[in-house]
Amino acid sequence: MKLISLINPDATLAELAPLCDNDDTLLLRQDAVYLARRTDIRWPCQNISALKSDLEVRSITPAPGISIIDDARWVELAASAAQVVLWR
Repeated sequence: MKLISLINPDATLAELAPLCDNDDTLLLRQDAVYLARRTDIRWPCQNISALKSDLEVRSITPAPGISIIDDARWVELAASAAQVVLWR
């Protein structure tokens, strides 16, 4: 499993898709959490999460299917991932 952190809402998901496997986790952080409220996105993997602190700062409620994780869970995911990728 790869943990892919997305930090830019303008990132091209089509470019990211070839790097994703079904068991990967895409974590929306920083301004990328604005994508969490959209329901029209075809995500490149099945596990989509958003960082709780970034959602709260921006007063965003994510769309159904997007899990909310805290910093402790983020660290756990990073520690258990075979690879950690930052996608801008």
